[in-house]
Amino acid sequence: MKYFILLIIACTATSCFKDRIELDLNDDNTRIAIVAWITDLDEDQYITVSRTTNYLGEQTNDFVDNAIVTLTDGSQEYSMTIGNNGKYYLSDGWQPIIGANYTLNVTVDDQTYTASHLMRPCPSIVNTRSTLVEQDSIDLYGTVFDFQENMGDGDAYYAIDYLKGSAAGDSLINGSYADDEFVDSEYFEDIEISEEDRLFEIGDTAVIELYSIGQETFRFLTDIESEIFRGGPFDAPPANVRTNFSGNAVGYFIISGGQQVELIIQ
Repeated sequence: MKYFILLIIACTATSCFKDRIELDLNDDNTRIAIVAWITDLDEDQYITVSRTTNYLGEQTNDFVDNAIVTLTDGSQEYSMTIGNNGKYYLSDGWQPIIGANYTLNVTVDDQTYTASHLMRPCPSIVNTRSTLVEQDSIDLYGTVFDFQENMGDGDAYYAIDYLKGSAAGDSLINGSYADDEFVDSEYFEDIEISEEDRLFEIGDTAVIELYSIGQETFRFLTDIESEIFRGGPFDAPPANVRTNFSGNAVGYFIISGGQQVELIIQ
């Protein structure tokens, strides 16, 4: 008798899959995405504006080329000019002011998205050197450096090293970051940030970069890491990464003092 009942249940359950299920994939729920990290380094400074795409659909970038973008330090406003692939550039004549609170305004289709960020001073990178890392009986090298942490609470730092001429420095997940919650004003020695998949050989030129990002941006980077590197039993439920933009945009605005040095591995 019980087997007969189980058979009826199985047949009933099977019939449930005959009806078409329509899923709401939020195809029309696109949002403006803004990637903006501006520094005082002597290189092109730009942001990127695009629209989000359907996660289950085509993954081609939907860049925005009709935005109006301005950056202000409270007294001076700089208009940013459109380039390729949704990039908006600051003019070469802009003057970064350490200690100023900057506001970025991005207007798309009469909707303005605004974010602010304090430009903090970046400590100098000192005592750069290489360190031997033996990997599979091959001599490879990482970079090491020191720096004096800024006095006062609220600082945080992002650091990265990469082979000169490579694109490895363009990805946030290749870098390391830390804040000064328990180490305010200390001298940091023997900072190693080289990853096993990005070590150097004799004769390579390594680029080392350090940025002063503040604790709010430190928490933003922590959010990103938590969403990318998942799989543990104690992971929190997936969630949207925080943003400092108003207007329901995604992304983050950072402006920071930076230091960049080159080290020939020898």
